Amino acid sequence: MDQRATILVTGATGLVGAHLLYALTAQGQRVRATRRHNSSTNFVGWVFGLYTQTPNSQLNMIDWVEADLLDYESLQAATEGISTVYHAGAVVSFSPADSQSILATNVLGTANLVDACIYNGVAELCHISSVASLGKPNSRGIIDEQCDWDIRRGRSVYAQSKFMGENQAWRAMEMGLRVVVLNPSVILGPGRWDSGSGQLFNRVKRGMPFYTNGTSGYVDVRDVARAAIRLMSDANIAGERFVLNAQNISFADLFGLMADAVGRRHPWFRVPRWTAALAYPLLWLGGLISGKGNSLSWANLQSAFKHSYYSAQKIEQRIGFEFIPIDQSIKFIAKQMG
Repeated sequence: MDQRATILVTGATGLVGAHLLYALTAQGQRVRATRRHNSSTNFVGWVFGLYTQTPNSQLNMIDWVEADLLDYESLQAATEGISTVYHAGAVVSFSPADSQSILATNVLGTANLVDACIYNGVAELCHISSVASLGKPNSRGIIDEQCDWDIRRGRSVYAQSKFMGENQAWRAMEMGLRVVVLNPSVILGPGRWDSGSGQLFNRVKRGMPFYTNGTSGYVDVRDVARAAIRLMSDANIAGERFVLNAQNISFADLFGLMADAVGRRHPWFRVPRWTAALAYPLLWLGGLISGKGNSLSWANLQSAFKHSYYSAQKIEQRIGFEFIPIDQSIKFIAKQMG
């Protein structure tokens, strides 16, 4: 294991992790990165190739180590000699069938990482959380860093796991680490066309007639990586969280921008909210018959009809951060679909 690397990125083969690796190595940083035994690093190479014509020079600055968030000993080895950890490892899913995996990885896995950091004397931790860990909107209808978690019905297992995982990061702060928590909204980025925002692009490209009357916030994955590095470079910022959100946009407008970018027709049929109560039992029954389990939780289905507005005013004012406009993000991502 190369001891020259003092920065560790977990979840390095994922969308956020790969972009963190690119941004850090672009600065000349040597980075240690975790991958699971059966994980390929090909996606990382593909991401690097999007932004530079000579990716190998930066890829060679990555020291790959095998580690699993549920294997404490592997994390102990991975954090040895490390001073800064960017924790991007997580399970992102809204399927009830994945509940056990979501909680284990996002909560116990983060606890294991924190314990390993404490054991090895890691100095600082950047925890990539989610706006899902925040509470209900303030009196202005806005969700920001001051909206603390509230216990109420309808929170998805994923949201619960991000809240509890974030608490593990705050525990690290209590044990002496400098901690910064990021709460990105829906992350848009290239690749991974079978999951997350990539799956949305894929569906729109295949033709998607339906949309719901909801609103949410979105942020470019490049901004998530850039914000993480900028915040960690300022030693005066500690024990704080920052919402990352470029724009709040309706699902109709979002899908319209995607459709324009991939040359498809805009979704034209708005699904009424009352249909959710009818559709959910059918989804559950279909999952039972197929043996695959329900692919969507009731909380997530309801969110398709909610109007959620997020504010990133704190990071904009604190460090003068400027976000990539969402229409530019969508055009860039669409070009990578081939």
